[in-house]
Amino acid sequence: MRERREAFRDARLIVIASEGKDTERIYFKALAKEYTNPRVHVHILERSEAEQNNSSPEHVLKQLNDYKEQYALEADDELWLVIDKDRWTEAMLSRVATECSQEVAMYMALSNPCFELWLLLHLEDASSLTPEEQMLWLENRRKSKNADPYLKVRLRQKMGSYHESSYDALSLIIHVEDATERARALDKNPNDRWPQTLGTRVYLLAESVMNRN
Repeated sequence: MRERREAFRDARLIVIASEGKDTERIYFKALAKEYTNPRVHVHILERSEAEQNNSSPEHVLKQLNDYKEQYALEADDELWLVIDKDRWTEAMLSRVATECSQEVAMYMALSNPCFELWLLLHLEDASSLTPEEQMLWLENRRKSKNADPYLKVRLRQKMGSYHESSYDALSLIIHVEDATERARALDKNPNDRWPQTLGTRVYLLAESVMNRN
C-alpha cells in the first residue's frame, strides 16, 4: 500500500531526480528556498550509497518510478527527470522520453550538452554567440584528457569559483529570470522531445518551482 505524504497535501509536490549527484541538488535547493511558496513543496531525491555511480537516464527514471510506487501522488504533483544529453545515446534517451510521455505529470528536463549550460545562461546569453562559439558550447570538449569540459571551465571563469559539488547557487539565482528567457529563446522547437541543438529544458522546471506556470 502506498503511503500518503500528508504533510504536503496542502501544496503541489515537485519531485526531482537528477543525473548529477550534487550540482542539480545544490541549485534546486537554493531556488526553492529563494522562491519559498506555501503552495509548492520541492522534494529532491538522493541516490543511495550503492547507487552513487548509477547516473544513466534509466536509473534516474527508476528513482522517480520507485518514488511514485511508494507514495500516493495528487493530481497536480509533478515528477521531473533532470538529465544531460552529452554522453548518452539517442536510443537510450528516446526510451526514457517515451516512458515519461506515457506517464501523467512526469517530465524530462534535458540539457544539451549538460546542466552547466543552464547555469551559464544565468550569466551569458548564448543566443548572442557566433555559430562557431555556440558549437564550442555544444561540443563541450576537454583541452586534455584530465581537463574539465569547456562549459565547466567557462562557468568557473564567469563565477570566479565553481565546483560541481560546491558553488554559490544564490549568486546565479538572482539572474534566474534572465536564464529562463535565454533558455526559452534557445528552445526553437519546443515540440521536440528534447533540444536537438544547444539548449536546455530546465527552464520549464525552474518556472514550476517558482510557481510561474
